[in-house]
Amino acid sequence: MSHPFTCKSKFETLHHEAEQLRNKRLKLQQSADKAKRKGEEIYESVDKWLIEAGKAIEEADEFIQGEEQAKKRCFVGLCPDLKTRYLLSKKAEKKALAIDKLVNEGDHDPISFRPRILQIVASSVYHREALNSRVLFLKQVMDALRDPNLNKIGVHGMGGVGKTTLAKEVHRQAIEEKLFDEVVMVAVNQTPELRRIQSEVADVLGLTFDVEGIPGRANRLYERLKKEKKVLIILDDIWKQLDLKAVGIPIGDDCKGCKILLTSRDKHVLSQMGTQVVFHLDVLQDEEAWSLFEMTLADAKDSELPPIATEVAKKCAGLPLLLLTVETDLRNRESYAWNDKLKQLSVFDNEEIYAKVHSVLESSYNDLPGNEVKSFFLLCGLLGLSNIPIRSLLKYVMGLSLFKHISTVKEARNKVYTLIDTLKAKCLLIDGDKYGFVKIHDVVRDTALLIASREQHAFIGTRSGSELMKWPNKDSARISLPYCDIEDLPEGWECPKAELLLLFTEVLSLGIPDLFFKGIRNLEVVDFTGMRFVSLPTSLAFLSNLHTLCLHRCQLDDIAIIGDLKQLRVLSFANSYIVELPRQIEELTRLKLLDVSDCSKLKMIPASALSKLSQLEALYMSNSFDQWEADGIRNQGNASLAELEYLSHLMTLEIQILDAKILPKRLFSNGLLSYRILIGDGWDWNGNYETSRMLKLKLKTSIHSEYGVKVLLRETEDLYLDEVRGAENLLYDIDGDGFPQLKHLHVQNNTVIQRIINSTKCAACDDKVRCMSWSTRCRIF
Repeated sequence: MSHPFTCKSKFETLHHEAEQLRNKRLKLQQSADKAKRKGEEIYESVDKWLIEAGKAIEEADEFIQGEEQAKKRCFVGLCPDLKTRYLLSKKAEKKALAIDKLVNEGDHDPISFRPRILQIVASSVYHREALNSRVLFLKQVMDALRDPNLNKIGVHGMGGVGKTTLAKEVHRQAIEEKLFDEVVMVAVNQTPELRRIQSEVADVLGLTFDVEGIPGRANRLYERLKKEKKVLIILDDIWKQLDLKAVGIPIGDDCKGCKILLTSRDKHVLSQMGTQVVFHLDVLQDEEAWSLFEMTLADAKDSELPPIATEVAKKCAGLPLLLLTVETDLRNRESYAWNDKLKQLSVFDNEEIYAKVHSVLESSYNDLPGNEVKSFFLLCGLLGLSNIPIRSLLKYVMGLSLFKHISTVKEARNKVYTLIDTLKAKCLLIDGDKYGFVKIHDVVRDTALLIASREQHAFIGTRSGSELMKWPNKDSARISLPYCDIEDLPEGWECPKAELLLLFTEVLSLGIPDLFFKGIRNLEVVDFTGMRFVSLPTSLAFLSNLHTLCLHRCQLDDIAIIGDLKQLRVLSFANSYIVELPRQIEELTRLKLLDVSDCSKLKMIPASALSKLSQLEALYMSNSFDQWEADGIRNQGNASLAELEYLSHLMTLEIQILDAKILPKRLFSNGLLSYRILIGDGWDWNGNYETSRMLKLKLKTSIHSEYGVKVLLRETEDLYLDEVRGAENLLYDIDGDGFPQLKHLHVQNNTVIQRIINSTKCAACDDKVRCMSWSTRCRIF
């Protein structure tokens, strides 16, 4: 009967245990909230523990409060008897033990996981009954995938014959028919990027890598795929043998549930990779080729067109890429245009299909309206990439002065996008794999390279990954070396006419001789990608006409010599390992575009250096430098935000400001036309990249009422808000104009919002909001 006398001790123990559980639950909830903001999902066991812990804390608090009330009643002579005290003591002890158990069970690691990407199933492109050969071919491939004795299947065919289209249709049907638990499609391309391939497979599987090295990631992916019962991996556009184990894809007995579909131009590559059966995708027969033109002629009034169109279709050699290209060129055209196209195709009538491919595509090139779009198309081909960053194109055209009467970044960007639209309409470019990229079909790219070598004295290194057999001669004007196998670069190389040099490599040890640039002094654009520089070559200072310098994915130490490049308009260190920008950058007073995006190690920009870049129009700093000083412009220390106020020409800005308190009151002006600005900590750079103005704002302070921020709010299209305080009518209280340009709104961590839109104060707001997403902690009344 010791409990009545130890009742106070039992309640103190219960109170102590409850506080321990409260603290542990709070920390875990904060970690869970942070994971959710990153787009991760919380494990069910974690959510269950949080609910149980919350309930236990609530019950303990009520029980303890009851005891406190009982103590108060004792002062007026209403104390419980010994038996009641005994029962209360026992109950307190039982609750303390239960809470102690919860505390011990509250250690969760990890607490979250990256969700599997919801795959978008495209509509079928094999719906035309007329394309009977394609429907039968697809059935053969699908039957092979259903065969339990086959796990590695190949499809080969010439460029432009429709291998990627077939792969996409297999991907669609496999998902729709639920033949596999997981279906993954990855474009391998000429230069296999193992890290990208691993990431794309992992994204579909919901796998997060906890290691950075490619071998370690391969092991994690390998073990994960072995656990899948039925998985299909489609590897499209393979140019050379790919080591599947190096990627992390199990084969054969290692994973009987894993099937692989490979597509390639080269049948030998598929044989080297051990395919058990290989299907050859041939060109279309004349009847099927003609069917692709029938829709074009459906509304034609000219009776002469059908027989001419039949001949044009035959001249396209049954290659779908060419058929669609010519069909697009001739859509809604008169008979004389069809006759002219037929004449062009007839001139190159021979047995070599690739000659027809290039001749047809060259005829499309010749039809391009003007020299600017033609030069731009050839530049796209020179990059040697199937997926082309539009921002890189912008940097190159600014350096080459490719466009007449264009002097600003804004004008150049508008022209680039206009020309891209033109080339897409001609089927010479297509949409890229993600926003901000365009793609060029490999056959189209080969044609562009042939034309560029002939018309622009361009030199293009042999196919990616192949050994460079010869070096550009002295008459070469544009030089592109995309991932060529280069052992050494020449020291005394003479190429006085060269104006563009692109060198992409994965070999960090490839060195640049100190006098490399001595004989190529007229360069206007230089892009070195994937290299390491302890210091830049001193001969770089000879490039008095250099307008664009790109050092992408490089490891950079001493780069002070860039201060000698007085004519630079574009300077880019995107995705590079660089810790500090040199003081000499302030000498680049003609600079219009500076890109240090994804330089996550950049911690130092010398004070006052940015303010000297008076002509700067575009500053990209996403996922990069964020160590802004609080004070105004100084001569020592790090850069301050106040320096940006001196950039009167600035129109494009990507920046993160961790502490809103250091934000100058009038930093942002009406001059910003496009921006991606993060204010406050905890934000990432995810968002809707299809909009040109994004703002992420943590409203712990009244920063939204400052003039500069109000300007941003008024023009923002993509708005993210966190910890909104004192705003019950969200759109009106934060911005009295009600966000007239708003297209997307995301709100998180808010409990006081009563209205999103008050129609009596902001009648037009509801028409502007296209999409609203809410975190689990947001309440809407």
